[in-house]
Amino acid sequence: MEVRRIKPEDFDASTVNPGTKQRYAVKVGEFSSGAPVELAVTVIRGRSDGPTAFIASGVHGEEPAGMDTVKRLARELDPEQMSGTVIALPLINVPAYVHRQRLYPLDAPTVVDIGGAQPDKDGVLSTRILWAVVDCIAKDIDHSLDIHATHLDSINYPRAMLTSPGDLSEELERKRIELGKACGFEMIHRWTRKGRKGGTTGIFCQRGIPAIAIEAGEGWRNLFPFPEMMLRATYNYLKAIDILPGEPELPAMQVDITKRHEVTASKGGMSHLKVKTGDYVRTGQLLAEIRDFYDDVIEELVAPSNGIIVRTSLLPIVNTGARVCNVYETNEEAWETREIPEHERQIVVSGF
Repeated sequence: MEVRRIKPEDFDASTVNPGTKQRYAVKVGEFSSGAPVELAVTVIRGRSDGPTAFIASGVHGEEPAGMDTVKRLARELDPEQMSGTVIALPLINVPAYVHRQRLYPLDAPTVVDIGGAQPDKDGVLSTRILWAVVDCIAKDIDHSLDIHATHLDSINYPRAMLTSPGDLSEELERKRIELGKACGFEMIHRWTRKGRKGGTTGIFCQRGIPAIAIEAGEGWRNLFPFPEMMLRATYNYLKAIDILPGEPELPAMQVDITKRHEVTASKGGMSHLKVKTGDYVRTGQLLAEIRDFYDDVIEELVAPSNGIIVRTSLLPIVNTGARVCNVYETNEEAWETREIPEHERQIVVSGF
């Protein structure tokens, strides 16, 4: 399929013919070698009219499971079966990915996190990329889904994430909650971060667009079943916004979470986890031991509340202050006896 090389200002998804796909390489800058920095975008326009959805990943360069999800979606979608348009962008933070980093390390004078930044056409490379995304590629969208995995050293249990600055309208929040549940994950994390209005999700929400995110997987790895479960969630999402026919497939149980706890080590050493992602834990339960190099236990980390283990570290090396795991607070003890979805049953955590 032909790839059209264009500038951000020249991107216009409405020019794609109904019932077809079009690939673009949108140039956002250059590396020091002179090689172009390009965003690989696929527009899939349905035969019938409908909404426009922006499906993207790779805000952080260390999350290939999300990137794989979006590129597979772009390849698989059949425009003849669609109503409306999907703008698929598998990798936003190209410079970070190339440098095998979470963020682009050569932004100067300050390294920028695209996930929380504001766009700037004349700024550092990261904010120029964000400008190209929110003000050019996705300037005329109705919905946005941002797909994530996690950091280099950790693994995440799948969930929908509804981050809010705390001042969105009731109607917008209602739509976001509906879409978060429609993705079909067992957990919906409604996370209020006051003043957090940057990044694609924050910017789109400020513009009245019901933008949400999903997250699952491991940093720097793209292993089954994480791309498959996020692809399942994305198809559910497209059904919920009437781009694809059919109804979303929902799990037997869904839990709303509004509070999470970061469990961190106060002592440096080697962590020995006693729990894995997806486990239900109770207040005071042992989560991990920190041992020194005489193999003495120098700290025991316990659950601060009842809840679900959503993220754990995969690397045992911890300094003072290092996060070892997260507990997402809930008293839904039925989580322990729920019917676990097929892909979630196939998650493998080393050591368990």
